[in-house]
Amino acid sequence: MSDIFPPRPLPRDGVAELAAAVVRPDFARHLLRYIRTAAEIANFGTFYVPDMARPTPVLSIWAGEMSGYWFNRNASTILKNERLMQSILQRIRAAQTGGLMIERWRPSPEDPISPIYARDQVIERVTVSSLNERVGFQSFFLRGEKSGWLSDQDMQRLQQVLPLAHELIGLRHRIAGAAAIGQVASGRASALRDRDAGPFGALTPREAEVCDLGVQGLSVAGTALELGVSENTIRTLRRRAYGKLGVHSSTQIATLILNAMD
Repeated sequence: MSDIFPPRPLPRDGVAELAAAVVRPDFARHLLRYIRTAAEIANFGTFYVPDMARPTPVLSIWAGEMSGYWFNRNASTILKNERLMQSILQRIRAAQTGGLMIERWRPSPEDPISPIYARDQVIERVTVSSLNERVGFQSFFLRGEKSGWLSDQDMQRLQQVLPLAHELIGLRHRIAGAAAIGQVASGRASALRDRDAGPFGALTPREAEVCDLGVQGLSVAGTALELGVSENTIRTLRRRAYGKLGVHSSTQIATLILNAMD
């Protein structure tokens, strides 16, 4: 009698499928589909703070009915408003290290974020915040007008799935190398260009600036909004900078910066 048993397929359940998608480009879409098993959510996104000692939140991941352009435009508006940015940071700081803070919120008419929510037909938001050492995250989940207010049952179900969703977002950042951003904050491409350090010395000031924003996690659309230029201009600047540095991604630029700081 043989003690070798034939292999057999083992199908993944929903959670295993989601975990497997962490490294895929379409992870955000998979994550939103998972969240919607608990309650209808129109859009979700995450503000990432690589170093809470020098907090500069960036919009790092998003999915839903809203376009990438409007996600980045809204994030840029929010982060340029000192009150709104401090509100994000306060919620992150309120989460004890290793823990999660969840909050349900509806905008009042006098709140500075209300015009953004009204335009996008968003009536309610649930946030999950965490602080792990110096790295902070706030993921936000937006309820659309057409779905109505979240019920108590909706919230109970969301509280069962949002901790995993939030932790997987953090895992994706670590896998993608985004956790290194906090270490490169003092060695930006612009600073290395000014020092004529290695290949960074060949960058123009604008190319270095585009590299900085890319390393911080801004997309082409977000960088274009930040600098007030077209997305095509940003693509051209990125292509030139990547060619001079011999890289193909912002993560590789972060690695170059870290190496230059050694």
